[in-house]
Amino acid sequence: MATVSGKLILPLMATTLVPVFINGCSSLMPAMQQESHRGVDKSPVETIAAVEKSQRELVRFDSAPLPRQAYSPSGEKLPYIQHPNPYTADVTTVPADARSTFVVASYLLRDGKLKDARTQFKKLTEKYPTLSGPWVKLAAIAEKREKYDEAANYYEKAIDVNENNVNAYIALGLLQRRQGQFTDAQNTYIKALNVWNDFPEAHLDLAILYDLYLNEPEAAQKHYEAYYFLTSERDEKVHKWLVEVRRRTGIEHSLIDIPPKETVEVPVEKPKNPSVATAAGTPG
Repeated sequence: MATVSGKLILPLMATTLVPVFINGCSSLMPAMQQESHRGVDKSPVETIAAVEKSQRELVRFDSAPLPRQAYSPSGEKLPYIQHPNPYTADVTTVPADARSTFVVASYLLRDGKLKDARTQFKKLTEKYPTLSGPWVKLAAIAEKREKYDEAANYYEKAIDVNENNVNAYIALGLLQRRQGQFTDAQNTYIKALNVWNDFPEAHLDLAILYDLYLNEPEAAQKHYEAYYFLTSERDEKVHKWLVEVRRRTGIEHSLIDIPPKETVEVPVEKPKNPSVATAAGTPG
C-alpha cells in the first residue's frame, strides 16, 4: 500500500448521465461524484519534500469524528444508524430556470466546451448568489484549465455560500492533496467530517492522505475502518488496504467495532472472625 504503481482510482458513486442541480440551501445532486485517488500525485522527490514540510507544520491531532459500533447491555450488536447527509437533506425548491441552465451548462462541461460552460455557470452565480453548486462547477472547470488557485477559491466560495456542501469539501481536499498542501487537505477533510460525521468518502480520502502522504498509519487505519464500516464492508479493495496497514501498525483489532469487555464478578472474602473485624472497625 505504501508503494503504488500508477494511479488507482476507486469509484465511490455511480455518476448519472445528467448532472443534477445543487442548491445553496438544498441539493438534488448525489452526495459524492468525485473519485478518491490512491496514488502519488507528484514525483517522488517532490512528494518527499512536501511530506517533510507538511509534517513540520502538521498539528498531530485528528479531531475527525468516527462511527462506533454500539452494543446492547447484554453484549449484542445494535444496528448502526448513520447520520443523514445535511446537504441532501435540505429540500428547498430550486427555481426552474436555474435548474435548466445548470443542466445545459453541465452538458457543455461534459462535452469539453469549457468556455461556454463557464459562461453559463458564471451567469448562475450572478443571478442566484445563494446557490453553491455553480461555484463547484466553476472550480472543476478551473482545475481542467490548470488554474489551481482559482479552483481553490471557487471551492471555498461554494463552502461560504453553503457550509453543508460536502461535495465542495471533498473536491477541495483532493485539489490540496494534489498540490502537496497536505495539512490543508487534512483540515478540509476534518471539516467535512464535522459537517457530516458519517461521510464515507471523506473518511477514505483522509485515510489515504494519512497512509501515503503523512506517514500516519494508525490514523489511516481508523479512517479506512470507518469507510469500510459505513459502506457495510463491501469494498474489497479497501479491505486489502486495511489488511496491509494493520500489518504495519500491529493493531489487528478493530478501532471502530470494540465489543464490551466481559465483567467478571470477584467474590468478596468474608472475614474469618466477624467479631474481631467489628471491634477493629468501631471507633474507640
